[in-house]
Amino acid sequence: MQHHDKIMQIAEELGQTRNRVESTLVNLRTQLRTLKAAVDAAESELELHGLDASLGPLVALEEKASAISRNVKELKQQSASLEQALGYIKSAKRLSNS
Repeated sequence: MQHHDKIMQIAEELGQTRNRVESTLVNLRTQLRTLKAAVDAAESELELHGLDASLGPLVALEEKASAISRNVKELKQQSASLEQALGYIKSAKRLSNS
């Protein structure tokens, strides 16, 4: 029974990790849309004002890009966690079939 409990625990952790991945993906998609709008605004500012353009939109782009970079790193870590959990499940399944 202990083996079954361990499999159930891993499956629950896998579900939680999957939920976090989905949440991160939604957040990343939103951030990319926001970044696109910020790029368009910065481009317009530069076209309208040239050398006199405000640097504010460019600073905002840098901040948004940093947030996206953090989410991509988090997504990579979550993906590695999913792969590890799947490996544990496969190992447990092989042991139970033995």
